[in-house]
Order: sequence, then C-alpha cells, then structure tokens
Amino acid sequence: MVNDETRYPYIAIIGDIKDSRKLKQRETSQIRFTEALDQLNQTYQKDLAAKFTISMGDSFQGLLKNKNPLINMLFELELNLAPIELRMGVGLGDVETEIDPDNSLLNDGTCYHRARAMIELTEQNEKQYGQSRSNILLAMDGEDAYYEELINTVFALETALKTKWTKRQKEIIRTYLANEKNQYKTAKALDIGQSSVNKALKSADFYTFNHSLSTIQDVINQL
Repeated sequence: MVNDETRYPYIAIIGDIKDSRKLKQRETSQIRFTEALDQLNQTYQKDLAAKFTISMGDSFQGLLKNKNPLINMLFELELNLAPIELRMGVGLGDVETEIDPDNSLLNDGTCYHRARAMIELTEQNEKQYGQSRSNILLAMDGEDAYYEELINTVFALETALKTKWTKRQKEIIRTYLANEKNQYKTAKALDIGQSSVNKALKSADFYTFNHSLSTIQDVINQL
C-alpha cells in the first residue's frame, strides 16, 4: 500500500510489559493494561489505522496513520500504567497486507518488521548489559540513519530522567497533563498547593523532558 505523500505512511507500535511474570496482583495489572489500551483506542481513534490489540496477555501492537500524536501517545500510556514498566518498539514504514482496523495482529509490513526488531534489540541489551539504555527504540529506512540515531539518543536521555521519578512525581505529572498543563487546576485536583506542584515538576526536570518530547515529535513530523 503505497502513499505518494510520504515514505512513511504508517507507524507501527509494538510493546510488552517488562518482567510481567514478576508483577504482583497480575489480574489487577492485566485489567489496568486493557483499560489503558482501550483509552488510547478511544482518544486517538481518528489517528489510528488499526486499534491497539493485546496478544499473549502482556504484549500489544497498534498502527498509526497520523504521526502527530505518536510521542504524546507513548508517554501517556507509560504514565497511565506506572509503576508497570513497558518496552516499546516503533517502526516507520509501509503495510503490505490489507489493513484490518480492528485487529493490528493481522497486519504486516516494513513498519511492523522495524518495530519488532526494536523490541528484540531492547531485550538483547537487557540480557547483555543487565539493562537497556532506553525502554523505547525507533527504526526507519536506512537512508534516515542519522535521524534514527538522534531520536533514539533523546529517548535514552528521557529514560534516564523517567527512571528517577518518584511515584508521587509521576502522579503529579499525569494530573498536570490531564489538566491542560495548568498548575492551579492540578493543585486543586490533588488537593495540594500550587507551589507543591511547581516544586515537583521542577525537581523531576519535567520542563526539559517535555521539551525533548516536542523536539522528537517535530523531527518525526518532517520525515
């Protein structure tokens, strides 16, 4: 399925729950996992070529036809599932099969192959080094290797920041984003002072982190 407007008409996202077998209250975690993906399917319905679909209980994949919400979508999913940790592979490319919009597992193409390769690379790094530099990796055509390396380097830096966030900081960040990035609305929603919200965001280096998200999205939008 060729789209003349872009070399990357689709973006495949493949992910899984890290150390899912070690999770406490696995049934509760599975419910949260399902609800988080259902929420993405509803919120980003117009941007999806195929809904996020769960496979084997702790894995998932979906297909985007619009690049614009990619980075926000990934971060939103992470926040909604915290402290559950995710690995995610992102692949830009085409789809060679007829697209099934209701079951991403039935679709295939270069974007899926690239996303799957990134998940495998993350797992290999964890086995070899005990941990991965980043929980998100992106792949595209070899001609864009420079942009791929740039984006994955920023993902690695973001991972270094995210792993230092406390449970409370994640809660404040999640509420802050849900309230239009308004500190006063966030404070009211959490029944705390605005200064506490401001302090948490600053100590988490959230503004630097958020700027890096916007930068990655801008680069992807131009590809």
